[in-house]
Amino acid sequence: MNRNRAIWEIRNEKNKASVRWVLVFAIGGYLTYLLETGKAAAVGSAPIFNGTYIMSVLAFAIAFNALVALQVHRAAARESIGRWVKYATMACDFLLVALVLIPTGGSQSLLYPLNYVIIVSNALRYGMSVAIAGTIIMNIFYLALLAYQYYPQTEIPGFHQEVLKIAGFWLVGVYTGYLSRRYEVLRGEVERYQELLAGALKKNAA
Repeated sequence: MNRNRAIWEIRNEKNKASVRWVLVFAIGGYLTYLLETGKAAAVGSAPIFNGTYIMSVLAFAIAFNALVALQVHRAAARESIGRWVKYATMACDFLLVALVLIPTGGSQSLLYPLNYVIIVSNALRYGMSVAIAGTIIMNIFYLALLAYQYYPQTEIPGFHQEVLKIAGFWLVGVYTGYLSRRYEVLRGEVERYQELLAGALKKNAA
């Protein structure tokens, strides 16, 4: 990875960490408020929707983002960052969303759209490869969520709706990745034309 690319990815991960802090405290505060006011049933009735579970997830999210912030700070100092970082942070983001969905309605949770925010954000930043990887990771966590939600049943109520949701997620992820790739191609062409124009102007000046 060249220096410019590394600096760009470091900036992206720093921005993601900042947004993650906002979401962690906003969602954590919201769920804590529901518990304290006895309104938890409004978003989910799972037995694990309790203070211990919410605080555990919140602590994990804070520790994870603190480690990310530290990693990004060190990467900025040496102007180099591992390619694995963007995949690891994205996977942990999907894991955190799945952990929040479990007690707040599972597949019917109002917080489900957070998955779309994560995939669109990462696909726009990093392109098709990350979009596909993110979609696969999200599907794994979502299928695990469905298995937990409906166990020990052998059939999933509203199965066709779940298939459409997963298909829609693939559509969003792949299309966003495609748009990102097209943008990169167009940006490369613009930069090449700029270099050609600069070269032509230098020749004319000589």
